[in-house]
Amino acid sequence: DWEYSYQTYLNFPTVNLSNSGDTSSSCLERFDSDVLPFRPRYLIILEGTNSIRGGASAAEVASDLKALRDKCLKNNIRPIFLTLPPINPDSISKVFGEETAPNWREEMDSLNEFIRTLPHIDIASLFNYPDGIMPPALSLDGLHPDITAKRKMAELINSKFPELIRTLP
Repeated sequence: DWEYSYQTYLNFPTVNLSNSGDTSSSCLERFDSDVLPFRPRYLIILEGTNSIRGGASAAEVASDLKALRDKCLKNNIRPIFLTLPPINPDSISKVFGEETAPNWREEMDSLNEFIRTLPHIDIASLFNYPDGIMPPALSLDGLHPDITAKRKMAELINSKFPELIRTLP
């Protein structure tokens, strides 16, 4: 459903190259085959949630994000990272029947701190809720933000993107 893609609400042309269920390592693995044929000038990267909730460390995901950054730069693509919005482990368990790593919050906070050292847009700042949990009203399944949240994300991207690309080499 297009309504559930923040791409729908962006005010500049995009191609959605995401793959539901990707981890940071699977995203890195498919970069050459899925991204390079499009030769984008910019690549907006929102990656790491599935890895962190599955038990990967922030350091492991950061290593994959650095490799993605390096692949982008090698191919004259300017990467723009998005910080990770919170999740709701109870909702994930109810909807998907999957457990979330017990240290997900600390690892996600650590990964977001790393992402903030890169060219980024701070999506996480939109969802600063008690205990770092995404409310069910904004993500029924606890993992994927709903339409209202996607619109908020796109509004922030729309406001920050032009300014950010002026600062990139």
